[in-house]
Amino acid sequence: MLKLILGTAGARIINAIISFVVIVLNARMLGSEGVGTISLVILGITIILLVSNFAGGGALIYLVPRTDLFKLFVPSYLWAVFASVTGAFTLSFFQLIPAGFTIHVMLLSLTQSLTSVHFNILLGKEKIRLFNLISVLQVSLLLVALAWLFFYLKKIEVISFIYALYFSYLLAFLLSLLSIRKFLKIGAFSDFKGAILQMFRYGSFVQMANMLQLLNYRLGYYIIERFIGKASLGVFSTGTQISEGLWLVGKSVATVQYAKISNSHDPDFARQITLQFVKIVFVITVLMLAVLLAIPDSFFVFVFEKDFTGLNRVILSLSGGILFMAISTIFSHFFSGTGRHHHNTIASGIGVLLTIIFGFTLIPVYGITGAGLTATISYFSSLVYQIIVFKRLTGTTLSDLLINRSDFTLVKKLVTQACKERSGRFEHR
Repeated sequence: MLKLILGTAGARIINAIISFVVIVLNARMLGSEGVGTISLVILGITIILLVSNFAGGGALIYLVPRTDLFKLFVPSYLWAVFASVTGAFTLSFFQLIPAGFTIHVMLLSLTQSLTSVHFNILLGKEKIRLFNLISVLQVSLLLVALAWLFFYLKKIEVISFIYALYFSYLLAFLLSLLSIRKFLKIGAFSDFKGAILQMFRYGSFVQMANMLQLLNYRLGYYIIERFIGKASLGVFSTGTQISEGLWLVGKSVATVQYAKISNSHDPDFARQITLQFVKIVFVITVLMLAVLLAIPDSFFVFVFEKDFTGLNRVILSLSGGILFMAISTIFSHFFSGTGRHHHNTIASGIGVLLTIIFGFTLIPVYGITGAGLTATISYFSSLVYQIIVFKRLTGTTLSDLLINRSDFTLVKKLVTQACKERSGRFEHR
């Protein structure tokens, strides 16, 4: 299990580094307003993907080991097409997509939605290494395509980033489709009803939580654009992406945690693995956060240029929220992996309520710093709810959440075991 976590973390570190380079390229070549436009396009794609995932999202990871895959695959694909088309034009109608980008958002959303179906099937089959490999290749091609468009073709405009997304999304779609083909066996086109109802029942809780969580993450984007403009949004979104890079450890651990819990029927195992992962994620995230906060604003100005002055204030205002959400990710995957998705929905709903209250209160007055404080308040409220419910369901006490000697012993054991296994492989060679 440690090897899977390290492999997933390694893949996410590579993705984070490449994504950071992409952020820098966009910032230096397109400026803060261009980055603001890109942020709204990506947000539109993300919203549609969440709607698409009502059928083909995280619920697939839970259902793939338990249900005929063919009966999950077909409706997931059909729903992805419906969600992408209707979602893009709905967002455009409410002017939530920048002018001229509606068709691009629709096509990119469709490609990403279908790829998400493939990825969740891989995770449901515990093919985590394959999932990691394709994810790295996807973001790598994004960087290569973007650099080619910017520096070779000299096409310095937002549409270049959109074209680069097409290249990377299509690569991931094709590779992931080839990866799941051996699991797909065409069955009878009958008796789909039970599988579809089961998928939407689990998916509705999962995606309602995810949609509410997205509002926690990104509702501030729309408020910032409304009150202080796209340039300020570009600065805030850049600071947000840098800060959220610290979630790579929590998300890496949670990916393995979810796959393991979904394929297990032992409640004590689910409780123990969650507690251990919460502590590991807490310690590592605090250390990374300390390093990030030590970086002066002059460094960010040097990297991103003067349009992005004030990034350290954004990161500081988000710092508490980044830590809270890293821990929350582990509890979220406990609830999802044990089929209790509604608790994530409630936690996210509490966060959204506070985002609305404090977003419209703090952002108009304190600008992007107010947006960061709003996110921190929202994430903290969600985490508090999750801890209360986790304690009630599992009989966990507050002292169980504290780091103790047995936790260090466990980590040492896992590391030693992984080193022995690696040494054994070298000797075998």
